Amino acid sequence: MMSEFESLFFTLVSKSGFSIDDLKNKVELKKDSLGHLINDEVAVRLVARDLGVTLNEEQVQRPKLKIEDLVPGINNITLKLKVNHVGSIKEFNKKDGTVGKLARIAASDETGKINLCLWDDNTKYITGMREGALFAVVSAYTKSGLNGDVELHLGNKAQIQFVDEEPVVPSVEKVLKGRLYRTYDSIEFIRRDGTPGKVVAFILKNENEMTRVLVWNPSDEFIFALQEGVRTEIYGGTIRNDFRGEPELHINNESSITIDANDVLPEKIETKRLAEIQPEMSDFNLEGYVEEDFSIETTFSGKNYAKIMLRDGETVLPITFWNGKAFLIKRIAKAGSIIRVEGCYTKIGPYGLEINVNKWSKVKTK
Repeated sequence: MMSEFESLFFTLVSKSGFSIDDLKNKVELKKDSLGHLINDEVAVRLVARDLGVTLNEEQVQRPKLKIEDLVPGINNITLKLKVNHVGSIKEFNKKDGTVGKLARIAASDETGKINLCLWDDNTKYITGMREGALFAVVSAYTKSGLNGDVELHLGNKAQIQFVDEEPVVPSVEKVLKGRLYRTYDSIEFIRRDGTPGKVVAFILKNENEMTRVLVWNPSDEFIFALQEGVRTEIYGGTIRNDFRGEPELHINNESSITIDANDVLPEKIETKRLAEIQPEMSDFNLEGYVEEDFSIETTFSGKNYAKIMLRDGETVLPITFWNGKAFLIKRIAKAGSIIRVEGCYTKIGPYGLEINVNKWSKVKTK
């Protein structure tokens, strides 16, 4: 079965009249022009737009599955479900000597019930999950359980997206004032209609209160104006809960935000030393220099990553950059470069303690 990129690419070949090699070059040039911060699917859509070619009508619509449709052995499943019961996280020893995690959720839809198994990092999704909550599972797979019933499993590629049960609570009469405590790199994505979109996030600090803010489809000028410590006022927006159940403010129109570039009071943000890093840490900052040259690799599942050895003083630890961040670090850093990363997290990998950079992290060189 062709991947989404392959399907879009060969549709573009058949409709554009260009050769395969010509279009491959155009896709690579498009990625290079945007600093490799877009994936192949986004690049081929942008090339098609430049050529005036419509790809959406050629896409095959995936059927909407229900629990009653499931049998063992199905991959890449997307389902909308309701939580019936949430189990606890259990740890076990893997064959390679590492510690694994497993959590089970009893879920249902209008056609039946099913047990959902969350493995390793995906066990994080049970935090804050409650009975009756609505959610969607993405890229899951099925297998037969010990009692012969079909089970739904979430591996490394899968994720859970929560659905609000109550109406979104607007805050249109509230003015939120403060300073930007932390800013993050913007993220590009593809909307359901196939067009590219963008979102940028920041943390607004008002006295001792922190508010996470997401701004959808921001302009380049707006993103450039975001800097830590700048005085900011926000009018309106809607409050939603993130996947952890924590509230965040969503803004659909950047004109609802006023940034005073003449009033900047940066707050010193703590940077961890590598010697202080421990397992299960999250949202911390690092600074060090790249000890040796590195390359971009690809996992078996198709995810791009760059693993570098970061040093400060006598301590050296591996830090992994994923997908767009991998291409960014490859473009801006090399052996000997001093880098700063804001928004890291740690986990125990097959070879010990690992530092990871997520999509919201901010990466820069000094």
